[in-house]
Amino acid sequence: MEVPYGVWLLLAPGAFVLAVFGARGFLELQAALRSGDFAALRAPPRWPVIRAFGGLLAAIPVAALTGALGVGRLLAALVAAALAYAVAPSFLASVRARAEREVLDHLPLQLELVALALEGGSTLSTALTMSAEHAPAGTLRRAWSRAALDAQSGVDPLEALHALEERLGLRVFGALLAALRSADKFGLPLAPLLREKARHAAAGRFARAEQRARAAPLKLWATLMLCIVPCSLVVLAYPLARWLAWLAD
Repeated sequence: MEVPYGVWLLLAPGAFVLAVFGARGFLELQAALRSGDFAALRAPPRWPVIRAFGGLLAAIPVAALTGALGVGRLLAALVAAALAYAVAPSFLASVRARAEREVLDHLPLQLELVALALEGGSTLSTALTMSAEHAPAGTLRRAWSRAALDAQSGVDPLEALHALEERLGLRVFGALLAALRSADKFGLPLAPLLREKARHAAAGRFARAEQRARAAPLKLWATLMLCIVPCSLVVLAYPLARWLAWLAD
């Protein structure tokens, strides 16, 4: 039994409106990830609409490939949409975790560049700008460039870093900002402090890389058991069947 065309005509306007607002929300999430505004990812303003838009994207190919099922085609599309809606928070959390790891991996070099500029006689605002210009491309560079622009526009550099820390929401930036405020309060040089923080950040990066390296064999073992071994059995099944047939004859 085929799904009546009237049902598709009723669903089309709703799908169009959902696609418009969902795509807009998706672009906002992408911009927040690119700029390092991780705080905006905790409770996105259009998050239910974005999740529903993801479900729509998952349902369209399922509905297109299951045309022979009739009414079951609509049911399969609804199941795919529900699954996509359910896994959207986990997907967003994994993407955010990947972006946070990238920020933490680039942080040691960023702090070293700021310390180097301070040792060369630059002010903190100028050092932020110079480090943003020479840092490797990525999320941290874009977020750091925004803080540097705030500092160049007249905002206190520590306040600009405080705004950066609020956008990123990472504990390491909170500790860095507290240390910078204490050093500025007591008139201590900032360059040695930044170099020490850079060493701590580099040690954290090495620890994360070591943890991923220890987890790699387990992932390879799972891949071996789930993919390679079944494929090997399938490849060996045909000559084994021919040999057994020859023995039977």
